[in-house]
Amino acid sequence: MCERQRLLNLIRTYDFALTEVSLYLDSHPNCPKALAYYQKHKQLHEEAVRLYNEQFGPLTNRQNSDATRWSWTDNPWPWEKEA
Repeated sequence: MCERQRLLNLIRTYDFALTEVSLYLDSHPNCPKALAYYQKHKQLHEEAVRLYNEQFGPLTNRQNSDATRWSWTDNPWPWEKEA
């Protein structure tokens, strides 16, 4: 598995974990273990996204960090990528 795919899978895993724990926290807002789990995985997710952005470009248009041009379109579109 290439590094790009590895990072994407990691981001998806953290995103899933954050979604699930968010749903749990909706009904258990004072659970310290769930809050700690959320904070830990939020940091891991942010770090994985940062690494992906540095190596392969932004995942979403909101991550376009170039203030002088719209670099979001520099990377191949999903249908242009290799399988």
